[in-house]
Order: sequence, then C-alpha cells, then structure tokens
Amino acid sequence: MRKSVKALIVTFLVGFIGIYLGAFLNLEGYLGVILSVATMGYFIISAIEDICNK
Repeated sequence: MRKSVKALIVTFLVGFIGIYLGAFLNLEGYLGVILSVATMGYFIISAIEDICNK
C-alpha cells in the first residue's frame, strides 16, 4: 500500500474516532480536527525525514 493511501486512511479513521470522542467529551467535534491535523503532520514529518535520510 502506498504511503499516501495509508496516510489518507489513517487520518480519516483518527478524525472519525476523534469526532465521536470529542462529542462524548462535549468538545463538539474539535477533537477530531485536532487529531486529524496531528496525524497528517506526523506523516508529513515522516516523509521529510525519509527524503533527508537518503
């Protein structure tokens, strides 16, 4: 599986879980957005590290 597809799937799942977890904690879905951005940030940093380590 390509890294971009993996990043898309993982980001979607984390965001989806975060929306429900945020609703449970009365954060009105903000937690899903925060977790999605953090997850995508991880994949971006990981890709930059892969490029720099070549």
